[in-house]
Amino acid sequence: MAREYDVIIVGAGMVGALTAVLTAQKGLTVALIDKHSGRYPLSTPPAYDARVSAISALSQQLLEQAGAWQRIAQERLAPYQRMAVWDGLGDGYVDFDSRYQQPPYLGQLVENAVLCDALMKSVHDTRGIDLYFDDSVQAQRQVERGVEIDLSSDRQLLGAVLIAADGANSKLRHDNGFDTVEWDYGHHAIVTTVEIDRSHQDTAWQAFGEEGILAFLPLPSVDGRHFVSIVWSVAPSDAEQLVALEEAAFCRRLTYAMNGAFEALSLTVPRQAIPLRQRHAKQYVQEGIALIGDAAHTIHPLAGQGANLGFADVSALVPILVKAHQRGEALGDLKTLRRYQRARMLDNIAMSASMEAFKRTFSTQQPAIVQLRNIGLKLCHQSSMIKRQLVAHAAGLR
Repeated sequence: MAREYDVIIVGAGMVGALTAVLTAQKGLTVALIDKHSGRYPLSTPPAYDARVSAISALSQQLLEQAGAWQRIAQERLAPYQRMAVWDGLGDGYVDFDSRYQQPPYLGQLVENAVLCDALMKSVHDTRGIDLYFDDSVQAQRQVERGVEIDLSSDRQLLGAVLIAADGANSKLRHDNGFDTVEWDYGHHAIVTTVEIDRSHQDTAWQAFGEEGILAFLPLPSVDGRHFVSIVWSVAPSDAEQLVALEEAAFCRRLTYAMNGAFEALSLTVPRQAIPLRQRHAKQYVQEGIALIGDAAHTIHPLAGQGANLGFADVSALVPILVKAHQRGEALGDLKTLRRYQRARMLDNIAMSASMEAFKRTFSTQQPAIVQLRNIGLKLCHQSSMIKRQLVAHAAGLR
């Protein structure tokens, strides 16, 4: 006999956990399934986790609503008030800050593990959520009342709707035959945490040049020592060489890539090289199932917007499900789920396209394009109107 739920969510990462909490808060019954244990061991600063996210003001509001943001210790958060971008192959430069807006920061950097841990605590404290961890979906089928699934633990669940939040390599997306548009960026992202010689000034720094595309993202200082998370996007062969370098040699290359803005002193966690791939599902929904977060779309990590896009999916989907439930409508009805797709697909496609254009424009060293992008950066730097728009966009307010 299958146990029945309003919503079955597969994937208990940031997006899946947030969906579970916000949905259960509105009185819907939720099953949350993940092949992992749901435990997120935290590092001890300054050994910050290499994977971080830039959380916008809008995403922070959702996390506060879920009771997760309040659980994050202030010493694990790094608000950044300013962004500075320059072209290492020219003199183009732009910076903008948030001093004239509320809240007075563009976003907050937080380690992914810290965020997942806080969300999982909210999951455990929210009534109406049953957990099926160390478990996975083995089979599913459409039935009259929704979607019935078989778990590897031999249990059966029946949900009015199935939410796929199982990440970029989503098994549910694959098993349900969702078509995607995808391609390799031709880059790997090297991520790690670096101690630098002076304060990052609560600023996210980005540089483009012969050494690739590099972001220095601020992390909390510890005992007068200063740290940043880096995302260094380079060709795969370059990534292999950089990861193989001894630490001191890597730090010298990193210092050179930042044009001496900082001196990289040491690494506090091992380097990781992550292949970058753009992926977007042609449809987010089918009868009885919806894709959210990385299961629906992945973008270049340089701008740190992947988590915010996923949280925006949650912000759109949950009210649609809640309203349908209140009206007595079938949660998995295609007409219901298409409201979510209409709400999110255009924004996600626009972000994906802008990240692709961004990567193509700033990864090339062709002189004509370098000259044009330097002119563009200078024009942005001189325009207060463009800066205000950039600030609002970075904060998730537009």
